[in-house]
Amino acid sequence: MFHAGRPGSFSLSTVAAPSCSSSRFLSTIFCTMMTALRVDADDHPQRRHHYFVFDSPKRGFLSPSMLSVGIVFFGSGLILGSMWNGIDSQTDMFGFRTERVFTTAQDEGGTSFNTSLHEDENNPLKLAWLLSFPNSGTSYTGDLVRTVTGLNTASNYGDSNLGEHGTGELVFQKSNGGPFWTDPKIHKLKPTNGYILTKTHCGSRCDKCGPENYVENHHLFLKECLETTYISNYTENGDSIKSVGSYDKKLVARAVHLIRDPFDNIVSRFHLRHNRFVKLKDEDSLERYPKSREGFRAFCSDLSKLHTDEEEASKFYEDVIEVIRNVPCHADFFRYIQWHNLAFISTWDLQIPTLIIHYENYTNNFNKTKKRLLEFLEQEEVNEPPRFETGKTYRDYFSKEEINAISKMFAMLALDKTWHYTRHYFD
Repeated sequence: MFHAGRPGSFSLSTVAAPSCSSSRFLSTIFCTMMTALRVDADDHPQRRHHYFVFDSPKRGFLSPSMLSVGIVFFGSGLILGSMWNGIDSQTDMFGFRTERVFTTAQDEGGTSFNTSLHEDENNPLKLAWLLSFPNSGTSYTGDLVRTVTGLNTASNYGDSNLGEHGTGELVFQKSNGGPFWTDPKIHKLKPTNGYILTKTHCGSRCDKCGPENYVENHHLFLKECLETTYISNYTENGDSIKSVGSYDKKLVARAVHLIRDPFDNIVSRFHLRHNRFVKLKDEDSLERYPKSREGFRAFCSDLSKLHTDEEEASKFYEDVIEVIRNVPCHADFFRYIQWHNLAFISTWDLQIPTLIIHYENYTNNFNKTKKRLLEFLEQEEVNEPPRFETGKTYRDYFSKEEINAISKMFAMLALDKTWHYTRHYFD
């Protein structure tokens, strides 16, 4: 156990962290960010100390491979420390940075945590990311803000939001890579102050690929948070030309981080896949995978068989594979954990205030959730909100043993911050 200083409002630790292959060192030097970064911020609004701490995990165990990864990451963390600019900082005798943090943000319960804001006072219009693992309440949250404020929101996915000329409409004319206004044909008013809610799903979310394609580090994840897709032009035959772009992270000043019950979230992702079967008129898949508990479990079983060998060989699964081997769609639970881990790391890295919204609070405490969201965006309510339809819960799609296995997986792989905001789903 190694500690450098106190108070430990920020720490790095090996929490059931997978190891990096030495042969892939350059490409995976940040791989442990997926599970090795624990962000713990105290509530002092003016000053906090950020420390790198190697500690035995609170939940799980420390294997030799995890320890070796921790040591590698310890060194890379020192390198990263020299790259982070824009914060009033000092370096102590151990080479660790003491950082001054100026701004705090809150979740629905009013809990303050790790934030710092870098804003250009000459350009008051900034983005507030709507960060969400797919099917976490993104569509409703965007609709809520557009409806009650009468103002438009933005999206990284301009190819889904086409204007009058069949292309996306840029939010910032000097940022050719996006983001793009949502539903530009509706001609909603555009915000002139506050923060523009901007949809992004970032990376690490494919639903039919193996670990080689979905396990990623913080650098790639953040890059995908800034990545956009849009229709840039059309061929002579009228076929659209899709392009990929990106925008400067300095445009992002805040984030709204949506979290949904993982069991409901994963089943809803199956429902999205089912809807694609309907759209494609895929009769074979519709017959094999009906929109039911049985259809979900059949879909998960067939999907898991495609990547069994890859998971068995993956270092990232070595400490959990025996625990979750027979859990339906266990890879999607892995992706869920990794996604939220990396989302917390990314907002910490950008030093931006982040509002946590749990999807169920639209049902349990709608008015308070709406009020906090609008205050966070610094937008006013001028219209009645759209009706929120409480969705079904799908815990009965899983056995008690499977739920316990998933709980163990979360306890082993989730960052303290991720676990803090999801553990109530397992109480």
